[in-house]
Amino acid sequence: MVKLALLGDSYPSQVRVNPRALGELEVVWVGQSRESFSREVPRLRPQVLALDFMDLGQVPTELIPGMMESTGARHALISYRLPHSPLIDALRSPRVSFLRGPVPLSLLSLRVHRSLDDLERAGRPVSQAPAAHAPRFSPEQLGRLMELSTQEGCECAPQLARLVGGLRGFSEYTAGCAQRDEKDQRLHELLDRQMTRARQALEEGLVALLEHGNIRL
Repeated sequence: MVKLALLGDSYPSQVRVNPRALGELEVVWVGQSRESFSREVPRLRPQVLALDFMDLGQVPTELIPGMMESTGARHALISYRLPHSPLIDALRSPRVSFLRGPVPLSLLSLRVHRSLDDLERAGRPVSQAPAAHAPRFSPEQLGRLMELSTQEGCECAPQLARLVGGLRGFSEYTAGCAQRDEKDQRLHELLDRQMTRARQALEEGLVALLEHGNIRL
């Protein structure tokens, strides 16, 4: 299980409201204070840091490398509202990635796994990423959801069910693709991992919708 520490103004409320969106990532710390981070996180030894900043221009160049060194983290995922090209250019590497925030937890989960995959391909040792879960919804359940209509006229659940079903169908299709060589095999393995993670993220959203609407299958 990959250990994750999150620092940012919105992360505590996001994790409190929607913890399932992170899947099997183990949140060992979440908070808003850099001082608390410095005191508490190094002993927790997270493998990935998710750091959210309003303005990268106000972030000292040495701050992020220092956080990674003190915690032993393998990767830092930096989100921001206002970019600062010199900092991004100075720090971007296989171990540090950037994206525009604020970041939904489902997207954060996908980016963490993608970053770990990139590190593995770069030959850097990281803990084994969590194994893919079996689908949460059967084809019969997805079929019923696709025909679901509500009095409020919200079509989110049927639309998500269609997307989940489409990703499952794509995974089944790629499993039957002819693989001519090792390069083909690696590509299809990558596609399968990415489709599985996308499916899991959408399934999390679908579960939340069903719980919100008190819908039972």
